[in-house]
Amino acid sequence: MRVVPAPARSAVVRDRDRSARALRVTTHPDAGLVVLSLWDGDVCTTTLRLDPADAADLVRALTDAAVAAAPRTPRVPGAPETGEVPAAS
Repeated sequence: MRVVPAPARSAVVRDRDRSARALRVTTHPDAGLVVLSLWDGDVCTTTLRLDPADAADLVRALTDAAVAAAPRTPRVPGAPETGEVPAAS
């Protein structure tokens, strides 16, 4: 399938390593769907049609994965631990 313009209710996420590849997220409220489509240039290579609840589960999974993949910064000596608030002097 070849389609170039993105629908009004969509977002595009580009592949980090291959600039021609992208994930398009399109909402279809009239059908109660969120559609993920994988594009290579102007060619749609596959789609996944999700119920909104499944899309929410995907967002949670992506959030967990992003947190796990984020680089950890070394702790600075004397800096408060995560969640600690320095005492007022």
